[in-house]
Amino acid sequence: MKIQLRDFLPSISKNLTKLPLLLIYGSNQFLVKAKCDEAIDIICGPSAKDEMRVTKFDENVLLKDPQNFFSQIKTIGFFPGKQVIIIENTTDKIKTAISSALEDWSKDDATIILIANSLKKNSAIRKLVEEHPNSLCLAIFDEQRDLEKIEEIVNSLNIKILDHQIISFLKNPKNFSSHDSFISLIEKIKAFKFQDANPLTFEEVESLLSNSADPSVFNMIDALSDGDIENTIVLLKRLYASGTNPNQIITLLNSHFALLHRISLNIANHELILNTTYPPIFGPRRKKIFKQVQKWSTYQIEKAIKIIQKVEEDLRSSPKIELNSALERACLRLVSILKSIY
Repeated sequence: MKIQLRDFLPSISKNLTKLPLLLIYGSNQFLVKAKCDEAIDIICGPSAKDEMRVTKFDENVLLKDPQNFFSQIKTIGFFPGKQVIIIENTTDKIKTAISSALEDWSKDDATIILIANSLKKNSAIRKLVEEHPNSLCLAIFDEQRDLEKIEEIVNSLNIKILDHQIISFLKNPKNFSSHDSFISLIEKIKAFKFQDANPLTFEEVESLLSNSADPSVFNMIDALSDGDIENTIVLLKRLYASGTNPNQIITLLNSHFALLHRISLNIANHELILNTTYPPIFGPRRKKIFKQVQKWSTYQIEKAIKIIQKVEEDLRSSPKIELNSALERACLRLVSILKSIY
């Protein structure tokens, strides 16, 4: 069933007990993902991510193992409450699997949220959702931005920005879900660089866009992806000591390997894929990720994603699992895949 943006939240609230699937699509992926987060809050509540009630699935992994996807929809987590399964970068390839899931869906199952780029009118997945009486389909259209005003604001920043890629990112309205989100980032940059004469760096922009993500988490993920198990465990223990939630680490691990998987399947267009990633990935980190993709085969990445998703599933369904130990064991298994000893 098609809905308008103004009806988005009311329609979800009205259909909570009978909402099997929600499709959100559009060229402005930042706004699309923001609407996805709003939907999660209504369907599952604000603590859903911390309680491991939100699972991300990669489309290609789903196609290779649809039964795992179907079982995830039926899995009852340890924490009470509704669960959500998100599939990003959705295409018509999964239409058959989604159709089967809809036929077998019941009110206690997880709600499926599909995120897609622009979809044509004859898109099979779009047609399926629009014609389904209990599913919702929302199209996000870009708003017109005041480009001159944006340029004026960026140029007026009393901060050194030597890298033109950062300037280009800030001046491109498609990188922000709204003018407010653009202003929010500008204010964060101003506060962060107050009395700091050093040029604004890629890493600083990434950190400000990531909000709650500790930069040390990305260092740990990089060490793991490089096969450096000793440094991985050291950084992991530091994160524990600093109070970082293991659930957040697992979520970021899942997102990282999903990105590696997307690139490995279309390595010739890796720059395009990295350009559409949010938060954006700049400079040295882009090179790191590309090197990591070259180290891992697609098969190894898919094996790693299965391990991460199994840990997520175990943590949701069992109260007896010790989070830190489970994550450390998973990291050891992930590195062993790269070293071909597991």
